[in-house]
Amino acid sequence: MKKTLSLLLISACLIAACQKDKDPVTPDTNNPADTTKTHDPVVSDGFVWQEDGGAEIQADSAFWTTWSNGTGVRAYKGGMANFFEINWGGADNTNVGTASLPASSGVTFLKGADTYSNVSKELLTITAFSNDQLSGNFTATLTGGSINTVKVTFTKLPKR
Repeated sequence: MKKTLSLLLISACLIAACQKDKDPVTPDTNNPADTTKTHDPVVSDGFVWQEDGGAEIQADSAFWTTWSNGTGVRAYKGGMANFFEINWGGADNTNVGTASLPASSGVTFLKGADTYSNVSKELLTITAFSNDQLSGNFTATLTGGSINTVKVTFTKLPKR
């Protein structure tokens, strides 16, 4: 009986010791002494925007696409709760430099029940294109709700 209890106790300890942590602790890189807080990883690629100069918001998913007469970027956060459709002229128009976002149709931003579009023609800057990955940025004045401006930066978006 003692052997059986000892084996069960040792087995339980081994199993508990071998289990993977469900919530690993990552130290705060801004405070090297902090080893107790869990932080989200830093995302260097993707789609980030700011509404009226507020905090940066990271999209869950983003990509660039092309069709016979245009090129564009699509980005999502929370499914369609926050959705961007950005369009400019020219198929496979990925040349580094500026591209024109047409008034009222270059930027469409769905946020909740509001549908925003750019008030006037805006310029998008393509900062890099390599290995079928697109990077760039723009700022647009919007109409359609309470947000007035949006600043967007995208880095190394894949093609779909």
